[in-house]
Amino acid sequence: MEATTRFTSGWIFFAIVVVLVGWFSALPLPANAQGGQGQNAVYPASGTCCVGSFAFIDASMFTGSTTNNICAVLNFVLQNVDKAPNYPSGAVIDARGLPGAMSTSMTCTTTNPSPWAGITNPPPSVILLPAGTIVIPSTWVLPNNTTLIGEGDDLYLGTPQSPPTFATTLQACKQTVNQCSFTGSDMIDLGSSPICGGGCNSISVEHLALDGLGQSLNGIVNTNAQTGSHVDHVRLYQILGTGLLLEGSASDSGPYSNIIFDSGSFAAVGPCVNINGQSGTRGFHNLTCISETNDAAAAILLDSSNNSLEDVRIAGFYDGIRVGANADAKSNVLVNIIGDTNPTGVGGNTPIIVVHITSSSHAVSDISIMGANNAGGSSGTITIQDELTGPTKLTDTSVAIYALGEQASGGYSRYTTSPNAATWVSGTSAPNPNAPCPGGSLYSNSSGSGGTLWVCPASGSSWGNPII
Repeated sequence: MEATTRFTSGWIFFAIVVVLVGWFSALPLPANAQGGQGQNAVYPASGTCCVGSFAFIDASMFTGSTTNNICAVLNFVLQNVDKAPNYPSGAVIDARGLPGAMSTSMTCTTTNPSPWAGITNPPPSVILLPAGTIVIPSTWVLPNNTTLIGEGDDLYLGTPQSPPTFATTLQACKQTVNQCSFTGSDMIDLGSSPICGGGCNSISVEHLALDGLGQSLNGIVNTNAQTGSHVDHVRLYQILGTGLLLEGSASDSGPYSNIIFDSGSFAAVGPCVNINGQSGTRGFHNLTCISETNDAAAAILLDSSNNSLEDVRIAGFYDGIRVGANADAKSNVLVNIIGDTNPTGVGGNTPIIVVHITSSSHAVSDISIMGANNAGGSSGTITIQDELTGPTKLTDTSVAIYALGEQASGGYSRYTTSPNAATWVSGTSAPNPNAPCPGGSLYSNSSGSGGTLWVCPASGSSWGNPII
């Protein structure tokens, strides 16, 4: 009996020890026990657990006084990368704990206007910003090999009239709102010539919102960043300049995806997106452009070649996508473009156009449009207007395919599924000679039986007899 009792007591003691060991193992170690200030990530080294990782920096551990602001703290961390304690270039700097650390202010100052201010050669880094509103007094110029990631862009929460609340928001200074003034024309620049020299690479902005507070500012401007540079899940709110501007040396950048431009309660002035003079990007996907209070001039200016625009929704602009008005635009592909427009309140005879191919001194050709739709669906709305061929004005609610080729002998090759525009159609049998057809259309019968080439001589007439 005594042996049994001792045996049972031993097992109970062993079980208690196991539970306690497991409990203490699960408890987080304090930062200084993990190998150094600001090192929250750990790894095993030489069989010893646990060593603080220099590749992950907790910025909240570097707050020194109640006068700190988020830009000053991040600036201090960036200036000490590659110094003791030897944080490597490309380290992840986690600033998500700063709002509650030593009462760190989320308003940057003119002394420390951005994390990179005053640093001659900023090191590569990934910066994780906290949720909430960060007030900035001037342009944030992101250096080479920098990724800026917020905690959300509020794309699907709230209403278009309300500012983002569940997001990381960079807000431009404005005297009537936060008693400071914004210096500069852009809220974020992807690189700059002095920083990157011959060109920047791998600069990106993700999961945050920009609030211009109704000022004439640009949102994100890329004139230098190329390969590996992109924008994803960004909301451009109350910005009255250009929301997203690409010009200069921004070729091969992208993709630019999941972007919402919303002028809020202000009348939109600048375009949602301006793509100017590039030789090709990696595309624009899932764009929404909204002008809340008036019908602004153009949502997207496409003055560039070799681009794709896919899943685009436009509301409140006279022109949805305006092609080739300011520079050459060749070999562009537009897929699933929706003009969610309503002509009510449009002044004069100005129509609302979803895709507008302009006739100007610039070369425009080889444009493929697949799935253009005008959700307005009423008089005064045009789904596709092509000024190079007539002009052609398609008032169809939707057009499945519209392909404009290259110029030849004063005209352009064209194919469209719309029954309201001339096109060149091919088939394996002769068409019904009594069937109505758009004037000027051609029909090629590849079988040769019953006539090889048919022509529709005038609008509203039938195919008639074959000419060959």
